[in-house]
Amino acid sequence: METKKLKEFAITITPRLYETDALGHINNATIAAWFEVIRMQFLESLANSNEGHFKSWILASVQIDFLAETFYGSDVTGKVVEAEFGNSSFTLHCEMWQGEKKTVRGKAVLVHLDLESKAPTRIPDALREKVAAL
Repeated sequence: METKKLKEFAITITPRLYETDALGHINNATIAAWFEVIRMQFLESLANSNEGHFKSWILASVQIDFLAETFYGSDVTGKVVEAEFGNSSFTLHCEMWQGEKKTVRGKAVLVHLDLESKAPTRIPDALREKVAAL
């Protein structure tokens, strides 16, 4: 696998009350959904052609490590910090920060598909080059 540290790609997420539990913590399922938003916005930021388009990817694996509590009432910064390329797989490493505290880290393995055959296919060189330029 080819690993690439990235210049920071970050988005801001404003927690909503319905995403919390009775103690004001952000629900674990919400964290998983936020990671998806981060990944999809990252891929869309690369796509001025179909290489990065979200329809070309399927999710193969997700790992989330909860490092500290994430609370309602303060924005969360979601970041993509590293990318690893296989032949048809793309692993994105993400983090979530609330203030100065890293509360969550995770990684997701995405597989690039040929949209017609629905078979895994090599990640296009153009997309690899775009990520390498970050």
